[in-house]
Amino acid sequence: MPEKTHAGLTGRHILVVEDEVLIALDIETALEMQGAKVHGPITRLAEGLSIAENSAEEFDGAILDINLQGEEVFPIAEVLSAKGVPFLFHTGHGDSRTLQQQYAKAPVCNKPCQTETLLSELERLVS
Repeated sequence: MPEKTHAGLTGRHILVVEDEVLIALDIETALEMQGAKVHGPITRLAEGLSIAENSAEEFDGAILDINLQGEEVFPIAEVLSAKGVPFLFHTGHGDSRTLQQQYAKAPVCNKPCQTETLLSELERLVS
C-alpha cells in the first residue's frame, strides 16, 4: 500500500478499467486510501465504453489496462480523450508505437508496477 500521501487525488473521481481482480482491488483500495472516489473497477470493454460515454459523473482521470479479456481498451481511451479526461495506461501489453503515436500524452505504467508509482503518475495527471 502507498507510503506517501497523494493530496492531489483527494476528492477526485477516477475511472478504473482493469480486468485482473487482485490488481483492480489493490488500485481501488490505494485510491480510496488517498480520498479518491473510485468508479469501477470495470472489467469489460463494453461496460467501460458505456460508462465513459454515458456517465453523469465527470471523471478527473482514469487508469486503463490495455487488454480487457482479449479486447483492447482504445475505444474507451478515445471517448475519454474527446472529453478531455486525462488517463494513463497500466498494462503488460500494448504496441508501444501505437501508444506513442496516438496517445503521446498518456503515461504508461508497465506491469508489474508499484502502486506508489501508479498513484504518483495519476496525481501528476489530475493536478
